[in-house]
Amino acid sequence: MIKTLWLLLWSFLAGHLLLIFSWSDFSIFRYIYSLGALFIGIYFFKTYESKWMRINFVVVAILFYFILTVVYVIVGKIPIINLEPPGLEME
Repeated sequence: MIKTLWLLLWSFLAGHLLLIFSWSDFSIFRYIYSLGALFIGIYFFKTYESKWMRINFVVVAILFYFILTVVYVIVGKIPIINLEPPGLEME
């Protein structure tokens, strides 16, 4: 049970960082978010050596990425950092 909670937490963080990476403009912070997701993956892979935990981490992180994308597009922005989805500006 506790492994599942850690899996969900780390996958949620990695999915969130990947979402922010894909939405942000071409600033240096974009690559910091990417490195954050990479370091979370490296930490998870060092901590859990089971093949199924690693596969589940990648799959659940991708699922969180897609779910959060849909939720934040409906909301219109990521609330904490006030980041709007790309292509939302109507000119």
